[in-house]
Amino acid sequence: MWFELRPVDLEFLRTAPKVYVAECTIAAPRRAAWDAFTHPSTWRSWWPGVTSASYGSSPEPYGVGTFREARVSGQRYQETIVAWDEERRFAYRIDRATIPIAHAQLECTELYDEAGNGTRIRWTIACTPRLLMRLGAPFFPRIMNRMLLRAMANLEVYLQRQSTEGLDTSASLREVRSA
Repeated sequence: MWFELRPVDLEFLRTAPKVYVAECTIAAPRRAAWDAFTHPSTWRSWWPGVTSASYGSSPEPYGVGTFREARVSGQRYQETIVAWDEERRFAYRIDRATIPIAHAQLECTELYDEAGNGTRIRWTIACTPRLLMRLGAPFFPRIMNRMLLRAMANLEVYLQRQSTEGLDTSASLREVRSA
């Protein structure tokens, strides 16, 4: 069964009833992190619970308006990309989900250069929660932080493996916090 979510745009990051933010720094160049975030076929290698993700039948070049679908922890999601700022910001809204998490939801990942060869990752979830998400609200910031920490540790390992094929990266997660 599908649950339809209300379409939202980037303004929702400022107007949503609930906004959660988690950040961490990875020891990898921003370009490598950007490529991993914008190529959904890599996600199952580093994002916990992802079994598949793709741009479906969306034509290249990918960007704002691109359709995306994913299977995460047994649930399905259909999404639309709402921001694609090369190597800086990647955001999408969830259009439909097989779990009743929210009436509207937008996720935004921002990438910033850190000293040396690092990248600061800022992950924001803006939503109008449904009952399921409201019940978990007291625990959600900690869950989100742990999820980002695990995903970024996995991403560093993934990028390290890729470096043997030509990318210049190293693995060392330094920090995770909630804003």
